[in-house]
Amino acid sequence: MNEKNKIVDLENSLSDNTIDNISDPEYISRVINHFILNKDKNELHVTADASVARSQQYNRQNIINALTNIQLTFKPNYVAGKSVNINTHEFKLALMESMARLEKTAIPKTMNQIDSRTIDFVEMIFGAFINDTNISDDIKGLLLLLQIPILKISLTDSKFFSNNNHPARYVLNSIAHLGIGIENKDNTLYQTIDYIIDQLLHSFDKNILPFITAKTSLDRLSDIQKDKFIKTEKQTQHLIAIEYTQQLVLKELKHYTSNVEIPANLHSLILRHWSTLMFHRFISYGKESVEWREAVGILRLLAKSFSPIEDKDDWIALRSIYKGIVNSVRSCLTNTRQNKEKIFIATSSLNNYYLDKINKSEYFSTHHKNSNEEENEFVLFDNLYENYTSDLEPSPLDQLTEDSNFAMHSIPDLIEPNNWFEVFTNHSHPVRRLKLSTILQQQKLVFVDYLGNKVIEKNLDTFITELKNDQSRLINDHSIFEYALSMVIISISTKN
Repeated sequence: MNEKNKIVDLENSLSDNTIDNISDPEYISRVINHFILNKDKNELHVTADASVARSQQYNRQNIINALTNIQLTFKPNYVAGKSVNINTHEFKLALMESMARLEKTAIPKTMNQIDSRTIDFVEMIFGAFINDTNISDDIKGLLLLLQIPILKISLTDSKFFSNNNHPARYVLNSIAHLGIGIENKDNTLYQTIDYIIDQLLHSFDKNILPFITAKTSLDRLSDIQKDKFIKTEKQTQHLIAIEYTQQLVLKELKHYTSNVEIPANLHSLILRHWSTLMFHRFISYGKESVEWREAVGILRLLAKSFSPIEDKDDWIALRSIYKGIVNSVRSCLTNTRQNKEKIFIATSSLNNYYLDKINKSEYFSTHHKNSNEEENEFVLFDNLYENYTSDLEPSPLDQLTEDSNFAMHSIPDLIEPNNWFEVFTNHSHPVRRLKLSTILQQQKLVFVDYLGNKVIEKNLDTFITELKNDQSRLINDHSIFEYALSMVIISISTKN
């Protein structure tokens, strides 16, 4: 059961009043105070019995000094899949031993209830971090290193749990947010976060300043990481757009020329120069633009003109419009950045092809051109071009757009660009923590890593099925401290 289902089950067992108050600072303070001041009779106690004299208890400063003493040596290690990563009883024993060594006392002492239960509560918060599947495993290991500093703050700052803007809470949230896509320790981002935590551990006593410094460092790191990510992701999206458009243009070319034999000497004109023009017009202007429709319309004219002459009407039509076709093709291509000499050669080959086709036709010797035909050449071309562009028959691109528009209306809300997911790759590899970067018109989802590099494409229907089967899942990029605090408060409330 994931954490979302857990919290739903817990909330179902609570009163409506409890759910309404879960974000109320005063309510949270009351629940925490009730927990700290009321012992669980079934608990294995390390705290003092009520009859034990105050002189036999360690005071708050003793605990703070002992925590400081083990701050650099206490190195809890998170192990994924391990049922218990936090042993509060074992930690308290280590803390008691540290205090005994510092006090150099031969008479065993105990810890008072308030301090003991405060430690219990903080450990429950870190236990919630461990159970939060939205936090990457490697980041959980880093968060565990901050247990002692957070314990010290909770013992010295009575407003820590009610202050949403506390620097220590900000640091915890920032670390989890920065590391949302981290999947291993062998990267600069992880190592930089680790360094910031190490500096904090070496400098933090009771003054909050080291946390403020860590907050500033994490903000700076976040800005640097964000700039790098945006730059790389834009490059990735640009390359994807190029690849996607090339595929579309190729399909359009095949659609309009599939039943036509393109003359060998015109392959370069159609498959290189004209396809390049179509590519740039789609990228620059889009499918609904006049520029794109013009490119497709002329392509259709070219394809039609390559068909064999079946009768005299076909011959007259070609004789009347070929100059308009050549001039339109040459004009369009000349305005591109392609090699002008190659364009001239290619369009000259097109003109020669038409002349050869017209002159070698059986209808050439029997036809006598009248004076009106030349005047009507461009009129005929314009009319034919208008017919080919005003009502284009459905093409692969048109069908793709229609299918995509239908699919986009039914896409689940959680499948949105910029959302993070655990994405199933295949049965021989674990899931990857990836960000949904782009949803292509082909109903393809493109995922990138925390650096902005493309990792995998997923078919929309396939990914929806994986989500339903829990093979892939959404990662909630939430404020982990507030979420953990809510989980603990709900858990405590169900026991009271």
